[in-house]
Amino acid sequence: MCTSILPGPKEQNPEQIQRFLRPIISDLLRLWKDGIIIPTESCPTGRLVRVILVAVVCDKPAAHKVGGFASHSHTHFCTVCWISIYDKDKPKAFEKGGFTPRTDAEQRRLGEEYRNLTTPSARKTFVKEHATRYMQLSRLPYFNLVEQIVIDPMHNLFLGKPYSLLCMSFY
Repeated sequence: MCTSILPGPKEQNPEQIQRFLRPIISDLLRLWKDGIIIPTESCPTGRLVRVILVAVVCDKPAAHKVGGFASHSHTHFCTVCWISIYDKDKPKAFEKGGFTPRTDAEQRRLGEEYRNLTTPSARKTFVKEHATRYMQLSRLPYFNLVEQIVIDPMHNLFLGKPYSLLCMSFY
């Protein structure tokens, strides 16, 4: 299901993306907590249906903006682990578990720290140091911010960017 297409003519920055996601996430929270009664032929009075977001599937730049990760050109460019851009051509980069994995709890904690900063310069420094921003998806308590944001591999291969798939598990 496609919930939205962001308007142009320019690409939105991460803060604009988060503002855009706020009402969508609010709706998802209501659908998860309260559900919605939908009448069917077999149950004309309606059935309670609850909805959850299973995954966000997008290209790498969008995954970084939606998921609160720093830019895909940041020193720590991976959404799955803490590999450095300086290590991506080393043999260790191709070993399963070669680098410390990112975790949902860590991503949520860093996102909250970012959200509590009050100045643009403090936020810019924080992203430079921690490669993380606040993300609206963190409002969904059931959503894993690391594992449920999926980078579309075919899009990256089509663009000739297989290096961005380093940490995807093919085992």
